[in-house]
Amino acid sequence: MDPWVVIRHRLNEAQWFKRLRDSRALYIGKRLYQRYMDDDVGMLAAAATYYLILALVPFMIFLFNIILFVAASQIDTVLRYMQYLPGDVPATLAPVVTDIIEQRSTTVLSIGLLLALWSSSKGIDTLIRATDIAFQTGKNVQSYIRVKTKSILFTLLIVGTMLASLGITVFGNLIVKTFMGVLGLTKEFLFFWRIGTYLIPFVAMILVLAVFYRYAPRFVEHEGRTPWSHTLTSAAIVTTIWVAMTGAYGFYVSNIANMGATYGSLVGLMILFIWLNLTSLIFIMGAEFIAAFDDMHLFFTVPRRKDYQTEDFRIV
Repeated sequence: MDPWVVIRHRLNEAQWFKRLRDSRALYIGKRLYQRYMDDDVGMLAAAATYYLILALVPFMIFLFNIILFVAASQIDTVLRYMQYLPGDVPATLAPVVTDIIEQRSTTVLSIGLLLALWSSSKGIDTLIRATDIAFQTGKNVQSYIRVKTKSILFTLLIVGTMLASLGITVFGNLIVKTFMGVLGLTKEFLFFWRIGTYLIPFVAMILVLAVFYRYAPRFVEHEGRTPWSHTLTSAAIVTTIWVAMTGAYGFYVSNIANMGATYGSLVGLMILFIWLNLTSLIFIMGAEFIAAFDDMHLFFTVPRRKDYQTEDFRIV
């Protein structure tokens, strides 16, 4: 008898394997893979990356001019956060930031605002279309005006959240240091507060992604929008994976890969392009995860589909 046949038979009869193949985690993993292939997520991420690259410079012009207008003394805080970007990306963006600081004006701010809202929103457009595909409602189910309005609002939300995070970090530190003696705050409290300031951007990103996953796609009227519990869970997972990816990618390009030998002076741009592509891919997969989770809930709760649960994962 064929040894592989014996192994297949024993695996299919083993209780631990039955529990594994019928597990919800395995089902979600399988659905994520199927959705990645069926929805061509790699191509969607590439399209989003293209428009995000076009949007990057005008977005930075607008963002840094706003920061210089409302909190010029804290520009170093923003530059410090930029150092967490992978590889030579901070060095690549440094000349752009320097030019923005030296040539800032209200005219540039106005032009930057218009370009940022238009160009940056184009990248968000692609992400919104991707969420529609993830929830199986089709790529063009929302009108151009509806998508453009959403993308502009989400762009403003991102900018506002970044400024709010910066404000909480900066003014929170000033308030804590000012009232440290009056309120009797200990040095231990100040230590934990400083740690908390690094968590503020993390939490802010989770909230922005949760809002995006809930309101970006077109929802079916009789089903309603995706529950907050699903969007917050997916946003937390996506944010954690994105932070880990950024750190791992930065370590890779700094200590393992010799990209400079291949791309020369363009190495910083190539690292930035790849990082944006990975970022787009992770964000789109967040929407696919929510859809896969909904599929799993339907699969394990609808009685008429329960009969196919075991056969779906049987080794043949």
